[in-house]
Amino acid sequence: MTSPFPADRRLAAIAGTTLIAPSLKVMYTPTTKVACSTIKLMLAQAEGTHRPELIESLITANISRSQTIHNPVISGLTRLVDLPEHEARRILADPEWVRIAALRDPLARSYSAWENRIFMRAPGKTDKAIELCKDVLVDGRIDMAASFALFAKMIAENTNDFTIDHHFLPQCHVVRTDVIDYNMLIRVDVPGEMAKIEKLLSERSGKTITASRLNEGTGIKVHDVCDMHSRNRLMAVYHMDYEAFGFERKSFPETVEPHLLSVRETQLVHLLRQAVERLQGISEAAQMRVGLRYGARQIRKSLIRYATFGRAFNNRRKIYW
Repeated sequence: MTSPFPADRRLAAIAGTTLIAPSLKVMYTPTTKVACSTIKLMLAQAEGTHRPELIESLITANISRSQTIHNPVISGLTRLVDLPEHEARRILADPEWVRIAALRDPLARSYSAWENRIFMRAPGKTDKAIELCKDVLVDGRIDMAASFALFAKMIAENTNDFTIDHHFLPQCHVVRTDVIDYNMLIRVDVPGEMAKIEKLLSERSGKTITASRLNEGTGIKVHDVCDMHSRNRLMAVYHMDYEAFGFERKSFPETVEPHLLSVRETQLVHLLRQAVERLQGISEAAQMRVGLRYGARQIRKSLIRYATFGRAFNNRRKIYW
């Protein structure tokens, strides 16, 4: 039987996004749209590396303060792949370490990814996907059910145009239980499961660590907008997750009623998208300016190093600003 997991077993492939909290001896593999903002924040707070006071200095595009926890400057967490490989491999099997990952029903996760990346236009590698998934309008009002059905059709027919953004990747491409011995694998959509991580981090840190609800969406659930046809298409796209993790193959109705936003809600959605687009533009301009300054500094140092026959700026271990 063919494995549902990718064949690539290089460290970067099996743990490229994995984070570690060395003092706690906790390893966490984040999966997008699976409470990863909440778990990252809990881990950073428990490890004592969370730096919210630096949020105002960021020049990256973030549509909310809670989203900044994904920036390593704010979380302070270390990537496993930044360690020497022998040390990283040891952590993957060390019995003193707790290795955490989280899973979520694939249909609920795909709806959340569509709502965040396509519908709300959060920054990502989704230009082509957004082009494929135009809003379905009824008398100038967005029909959420019909728009989601179009997304299900487009991702089934153009999967690579979506999975280039990690929010649409199958979970088995990230949570590699075929290679990594996760000793705490939770389901965030099952009541009480997040409490397991709260308890672990509280015990290991000596602090009271509680989960916060972050990056919540519109409040519309997948069962409000998904019919059997969309369900079948999405299950085909994420078939490997069902095989790898044994998710329940839930039933959906043959048809669903239109889920129309009001005229005012539709207008607000367009205004929000425009605001996100402006934020992204400002962020890109700021990053370009920083990049140009860095490049100018590097050219200046190269010229000085050349003029001094290599004597200036020759200490590779020191960082010059």
